[in-house]
Amino acid sequence: MISDIHGNAEALRAVMQAEQDADASIFLGDAFLSGPQANETLELLGELNPSIAIRGNHDDEVLDPRIFRGWPAEWVALNEWILADLDASAVPCIESLTDAGAYQFDGLSAYLHHGDLGSRDLAAVPDAEDHVFDLLGGGSDADLVLFGHTHVQFMHKIGDRTFINPGSVGQPRCGVLHACYGVFEDGVYEARQVQYDPAPWLAALDRIDVLKDFPDFKSWLSAGLLTGYGIGKREPWTRYADQGYA
Repeated sequence: MISDIHGNAEALRAVMQAEQDADASIFLGDAFLSGPQANETLELLGELNPSIAIRGNHDDEVLDPRIFRGWPAEWVALNEWILADLDASAVPCIESLTDAGAYQFDGLSAYLHHGDLGSRDLAAVPDAEDHVFDLLGGGSDADLVLFGHTHVQFMHKIGDRTFINPGSVGQPRCGVLHACYGVFEDGVYEARQVQYDPAPWLAALDRIDVLKDFPDFKSWLSAGLLTGYGIGKREPWTRYADQGYA
């Protein structure tokens, strides 16, 4: 089970190599934006061919760039470059992603959700209130709810219900440079991580010529990857790092 690749093909490749004997895979969304290896990620996802693939909020932006046009100039420039460079086959790939809902796999029934509830006040992080997790269940009575989006690898229980975030493959936020994911084996879940070489990702970032106009932003992106704080070393990510989350 993987989520939140964000155009980091090196991280995804490391996961695929570590789990070569996997029978099937589940993808919980956010494939290409806003990472420098979008086309490589597209190719790897084609090889992986997830049996279930949920659409994330950044996947929506591939289909409708108007969503990010009001963002800061550096993010608009980066996203527009990625989309201009992205192979045309990415559009049908994103269009094939499915909505949140009830799914079955490996003899299990679960409600799958990317994890975006439309507000930062409703972020499904480890210390979120119970009503936030209930929203992820989409009104279902599913005992197992799988989600991503918040880039923190954790499990949360409310009564008999279990909520699992496998963490982010391409952009972890808790201070470690690795790819996070999860594995179900005989119905038992295990959170896993694998390290990878960031050099190809950094080289790909260097090839994005529009970032020459935003050198501080480019340095911030590089630092975020290398330190394992994908969107900056700040709260609440530093707190979760201190608490041992991945």
